[in-house]
Amino acid sequence: MRKLTVPHLNAAPIRPPIPPMGPRSQRHTLDRIAILNNSGHSPGDRTHLTALLADQWRAAGIEVMELSGAGTFVEADLLFLNLSRPVLPEEYRRFAAQYPVSFNAGAGDLRKHLYADGLLRAGSPYKGAVIVKADHDFITPITPPAPRAGFFSLLSGSRRPRASALQTLSANDNYRIYPSLNDVPPEKFGPGHIVQKFLPEADAGRYVLRQYYFLGNAHFLSLLTSGASIIRTSTPQSLEEWSPPEELLDLRAHLSLDYGRIDFVEVDGKPFVISVSRAPALPASAEPGYVPPAYNRLAEALAEALVDSYTTTEKGVF
Repeated sequence: MRKLTVPHLNAAPIRPPIPPMGPRSQRHTLDRIAILNNSGHSPGDRTHLTALLADQWRAAGIEVMELSGAGTFVEADLLFLNLSRPVLPEEYRRFAAQYPVSFNAGAGDLRKHLYADGLLRAGSPYKGAVIVKADHDFITPITPPAPRAGFFSLLSGSRRPRASALQTLSANDNYRIYPSLNDVPPEKFGPGHIVQKFLPEADAGRYVLRQYYFLGNAHFLSLLTSGASIIRTSTPQSLEEWSPPEELLDLRAHLSLDYGRIDFVEVDGKPFVISVSRAPALPASAEPGYVPPAYNRLAEALAEALVDSYTTTEKGVF
């Protein structure tokens, strides 16, 4: 990355736009980025991808300030929201409005019922297996307890297991698979949960999860595989530049997501969206501090994309 001279930008989109013909142009450098984390965040924490982005920005000569919650304002050219919560609190929206530019401040509500594919209601005629999830959580699914013998062997030679062979599997209270809609407790159809078709993607007897990472015009695809139907965050089989389908680009625009990750599988050649995160986590590692090299390359591309996006936005100030 390189330090660039850029036009000064006006307020974040949640402020009223500057009237046409009023402002004059002014140039300045992108000197400081503030990263807004959840309250309780410890400076130097390296559990999220933003830690690697910050490394790249600092290497380019840009000062990076880490904020924990919306209690303390610091001057910065750009505010980068890294919040692992689905609904952006009003206090965070007001805080973001103080900055000339913000990333992800427009993504106010990322609850699953607003975007997940294959959602079902009680009484639906759907006959296949289903998965019940908390509507509000950003918790990474963990591997469920070992199922009865022969469950995962059903994947061999088939795209997905037969619903009749599924046992009720629980990763935690936020993710649970049921053989059919009739097995779902009535209270799970109420607010706070979603019921979704369970349509896993599989290849060579292993489950597949696709993860679309993005920032501005930088797009990367990660492939994870596992013998478990609910896949924990782990080292990807591949992570490389990618051209996303229009469905995912449209979803980003609908949710106003500048940066984040969309988890999905392919069903009949189309993306089937599972979850969205505005604060992607780094994969867990048995070796403290270890990050797969592919993530450093990903961070370099995303960090550069933010600078490019900043420099190409033509705005003015009075």
